Amino acid sequence: MSSRKNLSILNVVGELLITAGVLVLLFLSWQLWVNNAVMAASAQRAVTQDSTAWANVALDPKMAAATDFGPPPVLSPVTEGQTIGNLYVPRLGADSTRRVAESVTPTATLNRGFYGHYSQTAWPGETGNFAVAVHRSGWGTGFKQAQLIRTGDRMYLETPQGYYGYTVRNIEYVKPTSVDVLDALPGHGANAPEGQSVMTITTCSPQDGNAERIAIYAVLDSWRPLSAGPFTDLAPLMKKS
Repeated sequence: MSSRKNLSILNVVGELLITAGVLVLLFLSWQLWVNNAVMAASAQRAVTQDSTAWANVALDPKMAAATDFGPPPVLSPVTEGQTIGNLYVPRLGADSTRRVAESVTPTATLNRGFYGHYSQTAWPGETGNFAVAVHRSGWGTGFKQAQLIRTGDRMYLETPQGYYGYTVRNIEYVKPTSVDVLDALPGHGANAPEGQSVMTITTCSPQDGNAERIAIYAVLDSWRPLSAGPFTDLAPLMKKS
């Protein structure tokens, strides 16, 4: 009688463990696929919303034909969660475009599929390091293929003031504790040369792990005001976003 009772208890425990396992798998499936797709769609709508709001500036044909607009202006600071701009990464395609917002607080930026600006770093156009973080998996991220980015790739930040053009200078894998990637002169802890503005993007490596960080450094080397329209190779991406 006792052995039957023990067997019955074991059967119940076994069924409970199987049920718990199924529930865990369902949650992971929801988080990795369903929720990710929903959040990606929401993040892309945010990009369209921003672009539409900024498109009310009339295009000036004379400005559109120009190639030199002088030094890029320093973008005005915003508060936590507010929009800084939209980041386009041509190498990763139009679907990768995401909003860049202030702070790396997960609920305000990262867990909404956005890039989050490290508040202690510079602003676009300002001498120094405009550093941002982004998830590489889940949360509607558009940056899961970060390993495809190469030196020389172009990136564009669309803002209420205009379009900032960056060229990827170098890429490195660092430890999660390597906070020197946020230095004004990344990795050197020194002041940046006057007029040198870089953008650093940090994300996890491997895609679903946290052993390292990928740090992508891009130099701000051009800009166009809204009245001049976007860069030639940016315009097609904006139409698809």
